Amino acid sequence: MKITCKNCGGVYEDSLAKCPYCHSMNKKGAYMDFRHKVSDIIDNMIGLKSETSSSMRKVVFASILKGFLIVAVCLLIGGVLGGAANVNYYNDREYDESTLEDILWEDENLDKLEKAYAENDFDTVRKLLSQNYHVAYNWEHYTAFTLKDEYQKLIEKDSLDEYTLEYVLYFIYYPDYFANTNRMSDSEYQEYQSEKAALIEKMNGFGYNEDELSLIYNTCKDEYGYLSARDLKKMMKEADNG
Repeated sequence: MKITCKNCGGVYEDSLAKCPYCHSMNKKGAYMDFRHKVSDIIDNMIGLKSETSSSMRKVVFASILKGFLIVAVCLLIGGVLGGAANVNYYNDREYDESTLEDILWEDENLDKLEKAYAENDFDTVRKLLSQNYHVAYNWEHYTAFTLKDEYQKLIEKDSLDEYTLEYVLYFIYYPDYFANTNRMSDSEYQEYQSEKAALIEKMNGFGYNEDELSLIYNTCKDEYGYLSARDLKKMMKEADNG
């Protein structure tokens, strides 16, 4: 009977111990092969003459044991390798399907994304990026857009709480919190610098100059550069009491 290999898709007889194309283990065929080998050994034993020496019997039994061990090890190794091959096959197939979906999505939506970004239509950009995160992270303007988006949210704040202060400090001193700044073009980086300066200027209106902001950030951050809103709230409360 013909079967289809789950690993490579090749068609072959189910009596074979492994696929002739990719050599994945066929458990049914391997078991049949094992039984044939054992049957041959037993037939040889039955055919031995009664005067067969004790040492010959030991040799035969040793052969049987060796045969069992070899087949068992082959089945074990084949099962592991076959399973790994199947996992790789399905992972590769899933990766290929995902890649194809990304390509099709990009062909259909990239022009819309670029147009919305050029027109500062942030709502449309957010909507499009939310549809496909793989393309979003590889989009050349992803970093600049993310920082612009955060800047707009911060600049529109008319009051200062610990969470707003936390995001302001991230934007100024650790923009990688929002996006990978290494991917900005020169013009986008210059625009980010202008936005950072404008945000610092706004913070002056809340009573924090640039030196104070730097001190707060360096005091409250951990070794990875992350902040605690609770620590910031405590610091702001102490500053108000002072």
